[in-house]
Amino acid sequence: MDLTLTFDAAYAAHAAVVVSTVAESNPGQPLRYWLIAADDVPASSRAALARAAGPHASIEYLKVDTSLVDLPKGNDPVMAYLSPAMYLRLLVPAALPPEVERLLYIDCDTLCTNSLQPLFELDMGGVPLAAVRDPFNRRLYDMGGVPGLSTYEHLDPRGNYFNSGVLLIDVPRWKECEVSEQSLAYLVRHAHESRYPDQDALNFATYDNWLRLPHRWNDLMAWRLEPEFGGKLSDSAILHMAGPVKPWQPGFPKGARRDMYWRHRRSGGLTRTFGR
Repeated sequence: MDLTLTFDAAYAAHAAVVVSTVAESNPGQPLRYWLIAADDVPASSRAALARAAGPHASIEYLKVDTSLVDLPKGNDPVMAYLSPAMYLRLLVPAALPPEVERLLYIDCDTLCTNSLQPLFELDMGGVPLAAVRDPFNRRLYDMGGVPGLSTYEHLDPRGNYFNSGVLLIDVPRWKECEVSEQSLAYLVRHAHESRYPDQDALNFATYDNWLRLPHRWNDLMAWRLEPEFGGKLSDSAILHMAGPVKPWQPGFPKGARRDMYWRHRRSGGLTRTFGR
């Protein structure tokens, strides 16, 4: 299974937690990570991430031209926590070796709680990516709409809008459809006015050309799975703690998700590298 994460120094510890949860939830599975790390990620963080990925994983750091994503983060002060490293995901497909045909991108504020194998067996039907519809911004026009919506005649404002925190990518189709190029061109025009810049751009670039996944592959309302509400985290496969409050922050609610994050953060010597 081929996976990717992109991160800077601020998110390196959280990327290590993600790969640790993937290893635990996919025991014995051969995993290949194709990562992009910003220039500020030190060698010690890269070594800690490799340990967290487990004995069945290989890690390759892709070389990309980061000047291509020298873009503003958007204009919403509520989203100020977003890292400019969010744009790096757009550079991954072009940097991959030819043998990688299916790739899973995962955000650094996620936790894997179940096998990912079904995703790699899914028939994508020729679309460049598969994703989960965003439960809070369900349509292109929600929350004020994606920037420029009224100026693009081919966009139906009622069209579904996906969350880009988990993306299943058909790499050859992504390249054929020029998803990266279209996304970057959109960002040049609109990043300064976007709420979720990379996400808006990907929704623009793949409009009416993506496969909708069940929410279990990017569960943005995973608080419903907390045991105190009668659930269990493994009822979904990928839990996504989107928003400004994260499991590593004091304001995040106590419970199974927070406990899981810190259990993995404290394992494998991660606290020695990243602190508590």
